[in-house]
Amino acid sequence: MHYLYLELPLQLNVFFLQYEVSIINYFSCSDLDRTDLPVYNVVAHKSIINSIDGIGGKQIDCGPPEIVTGSRDGSVKVWDIRQGQAPVVDMTPEGAEGDRRDCWAVAFGNSFDNQERVVAAGYDNGDLKLFDLRQLAVRWETTLKNGVCGIEFDRRDIKMNKMGVTTLEGGLHVFDMRTQHASKGFASVEERNAGRSVGSHGVISGPKSTLWTIRHLPQNRDIFVTSGGTGSLRLWKYEYPGKRQKDDGNGLMEGVPGTLEMLNASTVSSQPVHCFDWHPDKLGLGVFGAFDQSVRVLVTTKLNCYN
Repeated sequence: MHYLYLELPLQLNVFFLQYEVSIINYFSCSDLDRTDLPVYNVVAHKSIINSIDGIGGKQIDCGPPEIVTGSRDGSVKVWDIRQGQAPVVDMTPEGAEGDRRDCWAVAFGNSFDNQERVVAAGYDNGDLKLFDLRQLAVRWETTLKNGVCGIEFDRRDIKMNKMGVTTLEGGLHVFDMRTQHASKGFASVEERNAGRSVGSHGVISGPKSTLWTIRHLPQNRDIFVTSGGTGSLRLWKYEYPGKRQKDDGNGLMEGVPGTLEMLNASTVSSQPVHCFDWHPDKLGLGVFGAFDQSVRVLVTTKLNCYN
């Protein structure tokens, strides 16, 4: 496996995304052909927006086009830009605003028809919650050992299959979302050393650091990349177990976690890599940003060798 990348200086007057997140508390949607005139602009939260995700539009029969935001004020809100300035769903926790936990990560999933859709949200204290948007209820929640920095479903427009979660202190969790046990929830596999630095000759060493993000390969949902605070990228492959569910002895089915195999690790920056995205059509082509104020384009080869 080889990584190739070219470095581009970050130009603040160029929009690389269809939406931008303010360092204050609003977000705007822009047409990439007319970035000077936002098509939607709203004051979304009382504090900084930490995370944003979008779904719908070009997909067929997967529900309305929506945007979800998570903020330092502890709230998670879902927006439909066709419905005006108010959120269509507001998941603000009860209690005083100062007692609420920061929401650091949000992601859409389970949007396989026009009715079903969930939002996964992760918080600074390690709380992980799954909101059912059809029933407007918390479907499942758990608490991880460290703050949640990144969440992504392997595919957002199918029935929930897998969900990857990254945390502080180099934590990587992959949940099997096909089977939910009444008390145990979803089965998961955990890798605690995913954030450590890559030394000479590919040796993993050094202290644990934050895993900032996780992104699944569009052409193969069992392969994904994670980016770390040491400036490294790691490529992983999820292996399914022989049976994905089993009887718990009380007549209830529980999930069986798979295993993780690290395919490659490479240091690509002297600063933390905080965002990454794959090209939807060109296998192995990706782009990522780091705290050194650079945007880099990356090519990963031989991905076609994995089924």
